[in-house]
Amino acid sequence: MVGRWTHSFEEDHDGISVYRRDDFAFPPARGRRGVEFRADGTFVERLIGRGDAPEEHLGQWEPSGVIARGATGSALVVSATADRLELAWQ
Repeated sequence: MVGRWTHSFEEDHDGISVYRRDDFAFPPARGRRGVEFRADGTFVERLIGRGDAPEEHLGQWEPSGVIARGATGSALVVSATADRLELAWQ
């Protein structure tokens, strides 16, 4: 899971958010959220901010698959393969 992932909202299903690697051939979109898992346990959530510029929010992730986002909630890793990540945000 370590690395950068971009939200592929077209593939979302049943309350699950789908993410793909940055080199995936995404269809055009005005902006896309993203996440990054760093080897040191740091989690970065990239949200769409003012003027479509990305805003980074830091958190921590655990090998158990739970991502801490502080006061705004957390996410559970539902599925992870080399090219697709599914998260259930809570």
